[in-house]
Amino acid sequence: MAHDRHIQMNVQTPQKSEVISAIMAAICSELDAAERMAKNAQDEATHSDTKAEGKYDTRATEASYLARGQAQRILNLRELKSWYERFSPNQTASEIRIGALVLIENEDQEWLFLAPAGGGKVIVQGIPVLVVSPTSPMGRGMVDIEVGESFEVDTPRGVVEYEIVACT
Repeated sequence: MAHDRHIQMNVQTPQKSEVISAIMAAICSELDAAERMAKNAQDEATHSDTKAEGKYDTRATEASYLARGQAQRILNLRELKSWYERFSPNQTASEIRIGALVLIENEDQEWLFLAPAGGGKVIVQGIPVLVVSPTSPMGRGMVDIEVGESFEVDTPRGVVEYEIVACT
């Protein structure tokens, strides 16, 4: 991949602070929804209509499993929210680590944010930013490499090579 092409493309760079704000808003929204669902699951698990009517009636058990799963999801979201609240978008490193906003290139260019837990996409200044974790295939490939280096990701289409174009 020729570096000349990168210079000519004049790629718009999203502000990392705005990426963090957008991710935080998505986490808060997901946390609110999870808390509502957990309350419903807890109400269902303890409601008199859920009481077992026979030895094969598992409604109460299933409702309690759901409530437990929702509680764990809420805990995970709160921990992630806390990480973002403590994160300084001004942190920089020469190698790609958690907290890096990275521009990668294959046939197209794409912005990624390497987060402690990934999943999802945010739109910042009209630019889509994919949130990935260091345990995802994309994240594993990027961690500890620098701008100008390439990495490979094993996908259902086969092995795909990406180049790190920029990092903030």
